[in-house]
Order: sequence, then structure tokens, then C-alpha cells
Amino acid sequence: MQKNRLIPGLVVLFALWWPTAHAAITPNTSLSADQLASRFLGQATFGPTPEGIAELRGFLGNNYSLWIDREAAKAVTSTVALQQSQKDSGAITAFDKTTNRRARTQVMMTAPDQLRQRVAYALSEILVISDADTNVANGLDGSSSYYDMLARNALGNFRTLMMDVTRHPMMGRYLSHYKNRKANTTAGTRPDENYGREVMQLFTVGLYQLTADGNYIADGTGRPLETYTSDDVSNFARVFTGFTDDSANNTGTGTGRLDFPSAAVNYTAPMRMWDSQHDSDAKTLLRYNGARKPTLPAGQTGLQDVQDAIDNLIEHPNTAPFISRQLIQRLVTSNPSDAYVGRVAAVFINNGAGTRGDLLAVVKAILLDNEARATSFIADREHGKLREPFLRITHLFRAFRFTLATATSAYDFGASVSESTLGQFPLGSPSVFNFYAPDYEPPGPIGAAGLVGPEFQILNSVFAVTTPNALYNITQNTAGQFRISTADQEALVATSNSALIDNLDTLLTHGTLSANSRAIILKALDGVTASMVPGGSTLAQTRVRLAIYLIASSADYAVLK
Repeated sequence: MQKNRLIPGLVVLFALWWPTAHAAITPNTSLSADQLASRFLGQATFGPTPEGIAELRGFLGNNYSLWIDREAAKAVTSTVALQQSQKDSGAITAFDKTTNRRARTQVMMTAPDQLRQRVAYALSEILVISDADTNVANGLDGSSSYYDMLARNALGNFRTLMMDVTRHPMMGRYLSHYKNRKANTTAGTRPDENYGREVMQLFTVGLYQLTADGNYIADGTGRPLETYTSDDVSNFARVFTGFTDDSANNTGTGTGRLDFPSAAVNYTAPMRMWDSQHDSDAKTLLRYNGARKPTLPAGQTGLQDVQDAIDNLIEHPNTAPFISRQLIQRLVTSNPSDAYVGRVAAVFINNGAGTRGDLLAVVKAILLDNEARATSFIADREHGKLREPFLRITHLFRAFRFTLATATSAYDFGASVSESTLGQFPLGSPSVFNFYAPDYEPPGPIGAAGLVGPEFQILNSVFAVTTPNALYNITQNTAGQFRISTADQEALVATSNSALIDNLDTLLTHGTLSANSRAIILKALDGVTASMVPGGSTLAQTRVRLAIYLIASSADYAVLK
């Protein structure tokens, strides 16, 4: 059976400040309208802002469905276009790993189409490429082009997304189906099987057969039934042969002019099909009830083979629950109930108008489901998710109207916020398996309860210290070019420390801050005196920054409820 639940409150080893406060956390479940809006935006964006909360609460009346529709109608913000404008202005001189990362960071933190960008980020951890691979890192603006492609399709159709993923030159280089040649019996070579394997294992059907609500189907001994075989991998590898750089050059090279044409390297345009290097023999795909085309006839064009193969995978009974569950995990909760997965998977299969793979409908189903919206689930110890370190950082900056050191500064976090301190950075995972596995069971109470906590796979004894240190640098000093603005919060201190905590609770913990944590923070703030104020600071600023840090390093904030 799939393991589907998370225990919040057991999540954080960061509780170095107040160990007794985190022995047992009982989150508050009585939320105001502003806090309900903040909670929704915590799931659907890179972090709620005061303006975002006010708009959703006031103008939209907490109509989450309308907010989603408005987000879907917004133009796609492009990281490639941003980089090109920076190059045109002279702000950068070339495209490289650093400029790609900074541009993506800027888009994630500031783009108006926040829902689309947030879903694209979730997809980037399912349909993985990584600039830890030199083929991607050295691909000019190719990695940002790949992220833009995810954003374009994030609220579109999954079939279009998978065709674009398959044909993107960065995926071709990362999983080595770029210039993948058909078998050559004389030379004794066979097609590379990398993409043929991962497109099944990670991108569509998964390793084991699933029920409609995402549980494993087992044989008589209880062993999960596998979805595909090594022969299936070989057949799909043959499908993904013949891709090369987009070019108008139609003159082949080598003996008989059958090998790939000479062409300028292209890291952004969809790969073209060179049929002379595509395996055009018959192929067998996955067989299942309702499969429209389990066998590909000989003589089809390369792109027709690819389209048929993608259809075969997307229409497989596994794909809807396999993808739906992971999107729920990325946005709402690590351990969705079987019923939650089933409801979302049903929308993936049919959006109500007969369309399969409508990601806008799927995302709406995820975010509007009772398990995402009902406050009763806040108290459920199996509900919620550990926030990824990167999302903890973006949330913190967005909550306090961050500024840059100068108007022309790059979006550079500096050494205090990096893979070395967080254990992750977008599109930089150590392998195609992402920074963590969706079924990762942390040692200890969570795993022992048969639950999963994917993001815990990032957490170790090093990052348990360096991540709170990064949060400290952000709240007390700076992080690279970034500064937080706390003027609004400093004004609240004049009213009372309790008013300050109310504000921070709404912005950071969405109203779920536990009474125990609140009492400890209030006591700490009451204990700050004028003699403790650092040079260049005020008493109000010192109290505000201490309060932000104590909440940001707490289990209440680390767990999204």
C-alpha cells in the first residue's frame, strides 16, 4: 500500500532556541478571514504578501476559485526574456548557470502570475533537469527556457507538457536522447535507454501498478505488481531516437548522408526529428485495458511514434493518480488521503468536459478540495507538509516587502542562502530523482507510523544548523543583495508586542501559531530592554527582528498546515 500521511510538530530539528516549546505543538485552528487567505496563498504561491492577502480578502472576498481563474488568465512571465533584457541593457554579458539561477529567482519571487510559477516549480521537481549536470549548466539560457516551458504548460494540458518536455533540448541532453541513434547491428550499438526509462518511472506511470486512488496493486503474496518491464524500456528507447538540434539544414552527414545534419547548437528550440536516425520498425508499448495503440506499426514517422508513445503513457491508468498525488504533496500535504488522491485523479482523467490532463482543473481540484481548505485538518497530526528550505526563504522575503541593495542589483542571495546552507536550489538537484523522493519515510516517529515526509530527505545534521543560520542572517542582517522591510511591524510594537505577534502569525504561520509558541515569543520580546539594542538599531526594530526569527525558525513555520 502507498504510505500517505505526515505528522506535523515532529518536523523540526531547528528548535535550538526553545526545545521545550516543540515537545508537542497544538496549532491554532480558529482563523480569521485574513489568515484563511494567507493559508491559501501559502499553498498557491511562493509566499503570501500583505498586498496579496488584502486583495484576496477584500476585492475577491476569499473567492479562491475566482483567484485561480484570474491567475490562469495572466500572461506567462519569462525568465529567458528577463535575461535577454538584462543582456541588452548591459547588466549581464552572457548567459550562464549564475545568471539563469538569478533570473529564475527573480521570476519566482516577483512574477505576477504566482500560481503558474508555483506549479511550474512543483513540476520542476517531478519532470527534473538539473544544472548540477554540466550539459545543463553549460547550455547558455537553456535551463531557463526549460523552466519557462514548464510555466507555459503549468495550467495547460499534460499531454502538451509531456511532448514539450520530451522535445526540449535540455531534457534531451540531461537524459541523453539528444542525438540518440537507432540500433546499428554492424557497430553493435543500441539506443540509449535513459529517457525511455525515466519517462515511465518518474514522469508518468511509476514503477508499480496503482488503483484509481493511488494505492499499490499487489499479487497474491502482497508484492506490488510492476508497471513495465525491461523490454518495455527498450521499446520506448527506440521511440526516442532521431532527435537533434532544430535547424533548417536538411543535408545529412556520414555514409549515405544518413547521420544527423551539421547544425548550430540550439538550447532553447524544440528538438527536430531526423527520421534517418529514428528506429522506424514496429514497437510494442504498454498494454492495458483501453490502450488505443499498444503496438506501433513499422514505417511511421519519428514524431508520430513519439506522439503515440506519449498518448500510451498519459492514458495509462497509473498516470492520473501518480501525478495527482505528487502535485498534492508539493502544494498541500505529504500524506493525502486515498479519497483526496482519487478525487483529483478523477479530474485529471476528465475535467468535466471530456478532457484528460487539464492541469488547471487538476490544480483547482487540489487547492479547493476540503482537505486543503477545511481548518479541521490543521489539527490533524497526519496533515500538512514540511516546507522546502527554498520556499521558507521566498516566503520570508515576500512577507516583508524585500528590497535590493541597489536598483540594479542582481537577485543574489549571497553565500548565506545557497545549496550549502539550504541543501537545495531550484533546478539544481543531485540527480533526476530530485532532492527527495515522494515516498521517503524519515527515520523515527513519522516512518514508524507508516507515513512519508519527502522534504525530510533534505534535512540532516548540517542543514538543521545552517538553515536557521540563514534565517538569522535574513532577519538580523542581510542575505546578499536582499533586505527585508519591517517598518509596518515596528509601528505595531508601539501598540503591543501581542499585536506584533498577531501580524507575524498572519504573514508567516497563517494563524496557526500555537498558544505555547506564542507565549514563549511574547516572553522573549518582553525581556528585550534598551540596553540590549545593538548600535544602529531601535528597541522596536530589535524586538521585531527577534520575533520574526523566532517564528521563522519554529516548527510552526517549518510545517505548512
